[in-house]
Amino acid sequence: MRKIRVLVKKEVMDILRDRKTLIMMVVVPILLYPLLLLGITLGVGFFMQSQSEKVHTAGFETISDAALDELKELYEKNKEEIGTNLDFIRGTDADAWLEVAESDNGYDVKIHYISTEQDSRYACEAMEELLDIYQEKLLSENLKEKGLPQEFLHPVKVESIDQASESESFGMDIGGSIGMMLIVTILMGAMYPAIDATAGEKERGTLETLLTLPVSNFELIMSKYLSVALFSCVTAIISLISLGGSALILMSSVTEEVGSQIPQFSALLPAIPVILMTMVAVALFITAVCMCFCVFARSFKEANNYITPVLLVIMFASMAAMIPTLRLDYQTALIPVVNVSLMIKQILAQQFSLSLAGVTIGVNAGYSILIVWVLSRIYNSEDILFSDGFRGFRLFQKRSDIKKGTVPGAGDAAVIVTATFLLLIYVGTAATVHLGFWGAALQQLMILVIPVAAVWYMKSDVKELFSLHVPRASGVPGGLLLYLGTYCIMITISVFLVKIMPESSVELAESYEMLTEQPLFFVLLVLALMPAVGEELLFRGFVMGSIRHRHGAWWAIFVSALVFGIFHMSLLKLLPTAMLGACFAVIVWRTGTIYIGMFLHFLNNTISFLTIKYPEKAVELVPFLMKETLSLQEILCLLLAGIVLGGAGWIILKRRSTNAAEE
Repeated sequence: MRKIRVLVKKEVMDILRDRKTLIMMVVVPILLYPLLLLGITLGVGFFMQSQSEKVHTAGFETISDAALDELKELYEKNKEEIGTNLDFIRGTDADAWLEVAESDNGYDVKIHYISTEQDSRYACEAMEELLDIYQEKLLSENLKEKGLPQEFLHPVKVESIDQASESESFGMDIGGSIGMMLIVTILMGAMYPAIDATAGEKERGTLETLLTLPVSNFELIMSKYLSVALFSCVTAIISLISLGGSALILMSSVTEEVGSQIPQFSALLPAIPVILMTMVAVALFITAVCMCFCVFARSFKEANNYITPVLLVIMFASMAAMIPTLRLDYQTALIPVVNVSLMIKQILAQQFSLSLAGVTIGVNAGYSILIVWVLSRIYNSEDILFSDGFRGFRLFQKRSDIKKGTVPGAGDAAVIVTATFLLLIYVGTAATVHLGFWGAALQQLMILVIPVAAVWYMKSDVKELFSLHVPRASGVPGGLLLYLGTYCIMITISVFLVKIMPESSVELAESYEMLTEQPLFFVLLVLALMPAVGEELLFRGFVMGSIRHRHGAWWAIFVSALVFGIFHMSLLKLLPTAMLGACFAVIVWRTGTIYIGMFLHFLNNTISFLTIKYPEKAVELVPFLMKETLSLQEILCLLLAGIVLGGAGWIILKRRSTNAAEE
């Protein structure tokens, strides 16, 4: 800790020398919120006043003078209710004009206006309200002539009573914007210190000197992270104080009617410590993310390029609270940044939940620890730390300049995965919409072709990169046992996830409905065999092979499994799919061949789709696979079976790899 304290002091002094950091950390939060709130208040007030004073013209062409005079008189009586100043003129040279034609049942009235012009819209709305009042007047007169009561036309009176207070509704409306403003301010406060502590160190040429000090890489990266996190947390606290102070000043100057709609400070007081802890947690997370991207850059300019996508992603995530139907629950609480924005909205709406707040804080803190661990691994790799950025990517070099047998780097793997993901979203989604089942075949073909084309372009050794070695019989039992053990544990996890995410399970089931309409041969070919080949070549071949060559097997297993889980784009399937990917990666590592993983992947897909296509038979043969819920005894049995089978498979695979190494 003494070494870390010394390093933190050094990092803080370096960051404080940069005036941009002080401006983004202190000046912007202090000035931003008062100016925003004051500007919005003055702007809205000025706009409302200008609209109330402005006179809009309403034109009338085919209408008698008597009817026009009657409308004018009716307008003068109800002017305050309509709320818009109207000037009645003859002709169509007006903001909006009215056309009247007689019909068998009375009159057909058309209001002509221009939706792209604000004055025209206001005039149209005012004329609609006036005509509604006029119509009610005529109905009342007709009912009176017939001797009928007013209730004749409205036998059922409907009244909607909002159980939420005005302040709760107001808090729900503005909560999304407040959360986004706070998160973006924290991001801006963390961005420049993160760049300075990573890329700035490289650009100044002092990183090499730091690495020669008698400190470990962990102590070095922790000091940098704590320094940047300190500034980020200070920005979060200052932002919260500035926003709260601005809100209090605004509340003291509004009228009593408007003030009743604003959440009272006393009602939010118990939640302030939780909001503060949440802001600190998201600041730690954003700091870790920024540093993790900036560490790859070699200059301040290059780091700005790397951090821009992060800025956009975090901004979009912070805007999630603006979606009216999205609420904080035990599913959305697992998504960093999104959960913070949703929690702030519900706190302002006086719907505070301490348990969900705890999950939100824990999730952001947990992700921060994970990313810091990744960051420490990066600092242990000189190949990454002193890389040439995009210039080191083989895919961005001319093919004639690439040497034969070149092994792709981690950056190349990231580019290929990203390109495949984007193609699946744009091209694959369009193909599925227009071609249905066969669009899925096109998706799987893209997954197969892209890594193969990349390997050809980089002149890599296909056999070594993809582990295309003939499998030995001794590796099959170990791989099969490890898969069965993983599968048992996956079932228990899936049952638990279905309980907390029932909507996701329904959507997932609906997405597979088309399978029941296709012949079994095509289902197994397109959705079992093709993914088993294509996904294994992409994830356990290209991605794992690229990372394993430079960063070791365990790192390659973790990254390939995580990307494999994310690639399936389902929160419900993320963890089980990642576990399955890790299982196949371990098998490839220990056996030295990808074919066993391909076979097990095909077997896994076949079992899944057979249970979907033939649910009645599946219930008879494998009832535990079709249960939506499992008893505690069944869960314990599956977990025990998974541990025993998986452990046995691991021992066999480990012994087999040891024997192969000796041979």
